[in-house]
Amino acid sequence: MNQQSKAEKKVGTSSSSREAKSPEETRALGGAVSVGPIKKGCNPPELRLIDRLLNVDNLNDAFIKVVDNRGSAGADGMEVGDLKLFLRKNWEAIEGQLRQGKYQPQPVKKVEIPKPDGGVRMLGIPTVLDRFIQQSLLQVLTPIWEPIFSDNSFGFRPKRKAIDAINRAKEYQDEGYRIVIDIDLSKFFDEVPHQRLMSKIMLKTPGEWEIHKLIHRYLLTGMMKDGMLEDREKGTPQGSPASPILSNIVLDELDKELEKRGHRHTRYADDCNVYVKTRRAGERAFASIQNFIENKMRLKVNKEKSKVDSPVKGKFLGYSFYYKKGGTGLRVAPKSVTRIKESIKELCQRGRGKHLPKFISKTLNPAIRGWFNYYRYADMKKLAHELDEWLRHRLRNILWRHWKRNWTRFTNLRKAGLSEQHAARRAFNQRGPWFNSGASHMNLAFPKKYFDELGLFSFVTALKAFHAKLEAPII
Repeated sequence: MNQQSKAEKKVGTSSSSREAKSPEETRALGGAVSVGPIKKGCNPPELRLIDRLLNVDNLNDAFIKVVDNRGSAGADGMEVGDLKLFLRKNWEAIEGQLRQGKYQPQPVKKVEIPKPDGGVRMLGIPTVLDRFIQQSLLQVLTPIWEPIFSDNSFGFRPKRKAIDAINRAKEYQDEGYRIVIDIDLSKFFDEVPHQRLMSKIMLKTPGEWEIHKLIHRYLLTGMMKDGMLEDREKGTPQGSPASPILSNIVLDELDKELEKRGHRHTRYADDCNVYVKTRRAGERAFASIQNFIENKMRLKVNKEKSKVDSPVKGKFLGYSFYYKKGGTGLRVAPKSVTRIKESIKELCQRGRGKHLPKFISKTLNPAIRGWFNYYRYADMKKLAHELDEWLRHRLRNILWRHWKRNWTRFTNLRKAGLSEQHAARRAFNQRGPWFNSGASHMNLAFPKKYFDELGLFSFVTALKAFHAKLEAPII
């Protein structure tokens, strides 16, 4: 039984429904909200936005997404699995408040997570109910704003991914624009001016006062940490379903300004790169763009992190560029390699003493696979071999440490096929775990085949499969 099915069982799905159901039906609201005045399946564009938001099909889609995304509880402690039962009991009153513009969101739970390059990133985790309402709101706002967003914007948009933004940067460099203006917005999600954002929304959706009130109240919702409530007068904290589209509404003004000036740029959320042909043109353009961002948009540019330089000296969304015969190539940025090694090292430290096959399948492989799926577009043949070897070294280190005593090590090396003399010499050599786990005796005792049989993810194998899929003819 999957987690969604368990959640349904927890909130008391009707026992009279014994027929097999699709995954969508299993996760659906199933009568937890009233249909209201709009017939099921009817959501024409002439409806007011509040009616579209409260349409049962829209609510059902939002509920399924919230359940699928899981996520931790907000400030009220309610878990995702408790949402359906809560809606059955309270939806009529909540719907009335939304229609009257009186709904008051609950405080969001403030969470601070460390950034890879230092500092902390602030997240705001809404309650499960507010995630459900915000997801419903997002589904209503997306068709309105998506058609007018810039083609150079790729972050948190349907059918657009980070690799699309990276490939756009590659195209510019192939055209000869090999100086990049790397614009770093200082604490963007914390600095978004509410008044400017609301004015853009109200101009685009005139007369939709219920939606305007709802968005404004979400913007003003305080943040709860350690029982203390912090008021908010600006910013759209990351962590809520509506935050990405609100940030894109703000930054679309920057996209349009750069396009009006004829600049070649690519943007993913608040990561924005502008490409020019000369350093002098870059310095001049950067000064002008900075002035526009700070004085017109009322945002802050991080002068220390923003720079004008060759793209090969920096990174963009975790990738770095290099120039080769035939165009621009992609590599995994060195910091991204360091980051995955640090993550694997931390996981392996927590994996000591655990059942190795289970640790590999349940903990290690999912983390590695996710990283690879993001960076598989890079030229990483050599890196894939290095990471595979390093990963096996890490796992042999777990085995060596797990054995602890010299006699236990001797016994296990003998079981793995080493001669008595060879095993004795290596088990009692008094060298440290990292040396021994990378030495020839552990490579002989536990070769690549051993870890393949345990199901260990292989960067090399996955990369070959990905390239074969790319080269396969479309039938």
